Amino acid sequence: MISDNKRLLAERWFSEYFTEGNLDVIDELTTEDFIYHSRNGENSRESMVGFMKWYRSVFHDDIWVLDDLIEQGNKLVVRYTGWMTYKGGWFDIPSENQRVKETGIMIFLFEGSKVKEMWCENSDAGILYDLGALKKNTHEVF
Repeated sequence: MISDNKRLLAERWFSEYFTEGNLDVIDELTTEDFIYHSRNGENSRESMVGFMKWYRSVFHDDIWVLDDLIEQGNKLVVRYTGWMTYKGGWFDIPSENQRVKETGIMIFLFEGSKVKEMWCENSDAGILYDLGALKKNTHEVF
C-alpha cells in the first residue's frame, strides 16, 4: 500500500509542477537542501525552477499518467507516461507542433513529508527521434 502523503506529492509533482508549470510548488514539495541527481551532476531547487522555465517554453498541453507507484521505506518510485506538444526551442529542432510521448521512472527520497533527493531516467532520446532530430532506421529497435 502506498502512503497517502507520498502518492499525493507525486500527483502534485506532475499536475502542478509539470502540467501547470507552478514554480512555487517546488518549495512546498522539497526540503531546503533538495538535490536532484542527474547525469550532469547534482542540481538544487533553483535549477529545477530553471528547468521548468525552459520546459514550459518548449512543451505545452501536457498530460501525465502515473502508471505505477512502488513504496519502500522512505522512497517512492513512480513509473510515468506523458504526452506533450513540442513548440520549438530544443536544440535547432524546428517546431511542427508535434505531439510526443515521454516515459520514465522517478525515485523520490523523502525526509518527513518532503522530497530530499530525486533521481529520474526518461526517454528523451525517444522524443528526439519522434521530432526527427535522430536519423530513422539507423538502429534496430527491440
